[in-house]
Amino acid sequence: MIASTIATIIALPQNLRLDGAIAIALQDNVMIFRASTNIQQRIESLLDKRQETPLTDTEEQELDDYEAIDDYLSFVNHMIRNNIKNESLVPLIESSLEKDWLSEDENEVWKDL
Repeated sequence: MIASTIATIIALPQNLRLDGAIAIALQDNVMIFRASTNIQQRIESLLDKRQETPLTDTEEQELDDYEAIDDYLSFVNHMIRNNIKNESLVPLIESSLEKDWLSEDENEVWKDL
């Protein structure tokens, strides 16, 4: 079982258009999930606005919600990469375990230990 430190998302941001909110890209032959360009622009807009004037409570909540969604996407991408990396290591590990690493002389030295 994998322990998750991801916060629970209670609701999606009201401004989040679900259709087209997530972009999928290939990176090293692995599907990676990211916020779409439109969502990234909205986040940048909120961050720029926050530097000039305080955001409304609704805008702050929206920004927090986007951060939570980004955490989820990062977690998913991390899990996918780890799974693929682990699967690609299995043949290497198996072949390594099959190999007799000790020479006959080394076997003789270690046999009584």
